[in-house]
Amino acid sequence: MLCGRPAWGEGSTWWARPTASEVLIQLERALEFQEDYDIWEPKLPIDYKHIIRKSIYDSIEMKKDLYDMFSKGILLQDAKVLFSLGSNGERNEMISARMFSYKVRKLHKWRSVEESRFRKVAEMLDISNLKIRIKITAQFLSPGINYGAYIIFKFCDSRKTSSKPMYVNLKYKMGGENLQAYFATWRNDKWMMVELYRFLSDKKCTDFEVLLESFSRYHCGNGSIYVKGIEFRVIDNVKNEEIEEVQQILKSNSNNDHLLSPNEVNRKIHFMLSAMEVLYDPFNVKHCHLQPSAETGFQEAIELPPQQVFRINCKIQSQMLSQDTQYLCYLVFKLSEKCGGLHCPVIVRDLVRQNKNEAEIIYFRSPSAWNVHENISFPEQMEEGWMAVKVWKFNSKHQLKNDCIHVNLKLVTYEGSMSGLIVCGLEFRPM
Repeated sequence: MLCGRPAWGEGSTWWARPTASEVLIQLERALEFQEDYDIWEPKLPIDYKHIIRKSIYDSIEMKKDLYDMFSKGILLQDAKVLFSLGSNGERNEMISARMFSYKVRKLHKWRSVEESRFRKVAEMLDISNLKIRIKITAQFLSPGINYGAYIIFKFCDSRKTSSKPMYVNLKYKMGGENLQAYFATWRNDKWMMVELYRFLSDKKCTDFEVLLESFSRYHCGNGSIYVKGIEFRVIDNVKNEEIEEVQQILKSNSNNDHLLSPNEVNRKIHFMLSAMEVLYDPFNVKHCHLQPSAETGFQEAIELPPQQVFRINCKIQSQMLSQDTQYLCYLVFKLSEKCGGLHCPVIVRDLVRQNKNEAEIIYFRSPSAWNVHENISFPEQMEEGWMAVKVWKFNSKHQLKNDCIHVNLKLVTYEGSMSGLIVCGLEFRPM
């Protein structure tokens, strides 16, 4: 025995007892692994091991590192699919433009763009002739969840980002139907997205097919665009409620508050002005005679000619308004039986205040769910075939000048004309 330790024979191994500090380090590490497992394992997809096998990573030891990677997005399938988790654990999937088919090959080029996680994006040289066929299968969606399908793109020239949607009028075909998506919105990564469709995912793998035809060159310019891919994103509950509201709004009647007397609406004054009183030029138009009704009280309406613009110009005397009250102004209208247009949105500008950032966007026909955005007004059904859409709001005190409110609005349709629009008048509802 040497120094109090037994002497081992040749070929023997000496196993030293770990020190207290080494034991403490091992216990802390074990506790760290256990906490990592307990906290982050439940937040990972159930099939996360299967997903990892489709990536370039063999294995990742810490579950938190894996969760962070999923949150930022992980490239799968030869870097042609980007899988990510949302803040609430929702599964999102983006498929690269390299998986698309291009009918006109000479009109696109492959580019490397720093802002893209994919190796290549498609530069489309003629936005009015895209001819991009997308026939893919999304493989990582959550069953029983509402998804939106979004084209992700950006203009090759520099554009200022904005919180407001940009009118692009993307035309496409899907399921034998000609469709249009009117607006693109900015993302946090400086790319833009256009929603094409909404659907309820009934399984993880979902087939999707669409033919992208063109953007509006008039509104988007003559430059080219980069197409990154198509993304399937979960639609949150708030948006789902909006979808249901839009789908039901033309099937139900309004609550008829506009028929109540001032004493029944919190003693606030509510009134209407006829089309003859509010249109800027009511004489060079077609007059329509109406049967008197309790809904409007007017016996005449005005049908607009084929023009892209019409103006509303009138003055409201202060005695017609309740004091210091916020009012909503509705255009009361209907569409003639021969009207086949007015599907596109219409922009409403206040020519008195002339603040372009506060311009309203309205529809005269109820839009598809994917064309509904914040601060866009769509029509509500009234009785006897009339409809009403909010075009303006004002305060009877703050905007009073020379004892009256001056209403001067310019309505411009993005595409087509106002032909077939029958205007009954303006309705002023106190809030």
